[in-house]
Amino acid sequence: MRKILKLSENPGMLPEFNTAIDKRKYSRLKAWITEQLARIDVDKFYLWLSGLEKDIMTDSISPTDEKELIRLISTYKDPGFYFLRLYEVVQSYRFYLLIRVRHEAGAQAALFLDKYAEVYKRGRETNQKLLQATEDIIRQYSLSNTETRQWEQWLISVFKDSSLDGLSRYYAIIRLTFLYYNYKEYDRLIQLYQELDGLFAKGQFYSPRILVNYYSNRLLIHSRLNQMGLAEKYGYLSVKHKGTDYIHYVNTLCAVLLRQNKPKVAYKLMLEAFPDARNASSSHNRIGFASYYIQTLTRLGKAADADSYARSFMDNWQKQILSHRWHLFFVSYFFALIHLEKYREIIALVKKFQLLDKETDYSQRAGYTPVLLWYYQLSLFIECHIDKAALYQFLYESALPYINDNHKCRQLKELCLDLQMFDNEVFSKLRQALFLY
Repeated sequence: MRKILKLSENPGMLPEFNTAIDKRKYSRLKAWITEQLARIDVDKFYLWLSGLEKDIMTDSISPTDEKELIRLISTYKDPGFYFLRLYEVVQSYRFYLLIRVRHEAGAQAALFLDKYAEVYKRGRETNQKLLQATEDIIRQYSLSNTETRQWEQWLISVFKDSSLDGLSRYYAIIRLTFLYYNYKEYDRLIQLYQELDGLFAKGQFYSPRILVNYYSNRLLIHSRLNQMGLAEKYGYLSVKHKGTDYIHYVNTLCAVLLRQNKPKVAYKLMLEAFPDARNASSSHNRIGFASYYIQTLTRLGKAADADSYARSFMDNWQKQILSHRWHLFFVSYFFALIHLEKYREIIALVKKFQLLDKETDYSQRAGYTPVLLWYYQLSLFIECHIDKAALYQFLYESALPYINDNHKCRQLKELCLDLQMFDNEVFSKLRQALFLY
């Protein structure tokens, strides 16, 4: 068990077990661990509840499931993760019992419903308020035109309130994640996520889906704080389980690996994930995967392959790219074209798809940096549409709004280093003026 615990805390460590121990002991231990995790898996419980409600509504509930449901509600103590769903299933079950004149079981169902009526009502009201908070927070995240600080303390109180259902509490911390991202208060997030980590350790809120989402969020937080070792650690933990968001987690891990100049590692990971990327239902994740793959190929010295892949992908996904993740895709594509010295093509693509107009709107987003504009201005300079002084002035002025944001400042500093080979004088001067402190 100590060995397994150590391996779980260090995902990059290769497992080494004593081969002298009977393999059946390992098998029994694995089965026991799987059983214990299944017992506290809230998503398995949800699936059981959903199947139970279907059986109740179709008059096909089994005696075994009835016995288990009655046992559950008669010994119920605190609102669990899917308490609201359980309450609604018991409501349906009570109707089922009443029409069959089953007084004893009906009384147990009624007792549960009466006992938790206020908790259920409060949970529903909290859910409705969470919806209002979500609309404001996502509007701020997407457009940066809404104030959301008024939701902060209420969301914290929901997360910390153990009398509420777990799903509402988890929803609260996800909304707080977006809120603190909007205000760039990543240290506040670390504190909250440490509390969430403690709940996981107690067996609360657990499911593989929720756990890998938590790991991926930790990656993003540590990445913003430039704690790249921790970001990579949580990134590898996030791709241990293949769920609906697997490709999204691969994308975020690859972004961290590329920032650490580990394109070979990112390339290996992406090759393994290619079948899943092809079958991904989310165009958002597909475009993200393609974009990081283009960047990875370019950093491996395969810019021509990156160009070919980008052209092919764009032929098939142009509508989705322009609707969803055009900025990430074109930043990645231009990165390849810059290395191939295809400056005219960059200028042509900007004009063809009216990217400067789109960039004006996109620049209001919380995570924006002027990377695409830097590629475009550099291309204009090399093709003699602007002079060196104009290039420098544009780069300098476009960087100024982001200098006080540590994360964005680091991004622009890294970009400056990447582009220095194209004009050492301009980018050396820019580094001296903005980034050497």
